[in-house]
Amino acid sequence: MSDKKDKKGKKILIGVLIGLGVSIMTIFVAFVVFIIYFFVGDPVKVTKGADKYESTMHKYTKEAVNKVHSGLYTFPETIPDSAFSEGKEPVFYFSYKDTFNSPTCEVYLECEYSKEDYEKEIERLKEKIPSKPDDPKLTEYLMYDESERFINPVYIAIDKNGHSYEYAMDLGDNKIAYIYTCFKLRLIKIKAIPKEYLPKDFEKSFVNLGWRDGFNVYLTQDTEGFRTFDYDR
Repeated sequence: MSDKKDKKGKKILIGVLIGLGVSIMTIFVAFVVFIIYFFVGDPVKVTKGADKYESTMHKYTKEAVNKVHSGLYTFPETIPDSAFSEGKEPVFYFSYKDTFNSPTCEVYLECEYSKEDYEKEIERLKEKIPSKPDDPKLTEYLMYDESERFINPVYIAIDKNGHSYEYAMDLGDNKIAYIYTCFKLRLIKIKAIPKEYLPKDFEKSFVNLGWRDGFNVYLTQDTEGFRTFDYDR
């Protein structure tokens, strides 16, 4: 009788150990998957072609703004017809990789406008940014910079704040380049934006960078302190 009890007890113990081992293995696999997702994230989603500009920008400013922390205000809502005239074709590139905290993102648009559309676009960049009545921004205008830090004058929405850059660069000759990067901390990670369009201190600017360092036109202040204003196009 005792032998049967011993065998039964051993079977129960083996079952418990197997269950415990499976549980530990499941937790370990889940942990590894989480770590991989945290550091690597989803596959990169890349969109190219000016014909996809409006739909892509609408999608990401509506659906992803809570993570991107930018309404991409410096970018135009639409590309005027003059940018497509006489065989011209705007350059558009959008890459988005979802990660645990904030996405790794690169957005680049370059247009050559008619003189009239170019002047309208420059005036837009100089105007006061619209805001919601219950969400006052600390800064209401893009920051203009014509220092040697950039190869051309820029209208800045984000300057290295939150490991991001967002600005429109006046290239002259009726041309404007629009740039947004997020968590692209090394030049080797930039895929489409011409390197000369980036600030000369691009890589160095991210060293020992705090979340509140730099400039961010979307930053607001409320009862909970500082946070990023989710601008809705």
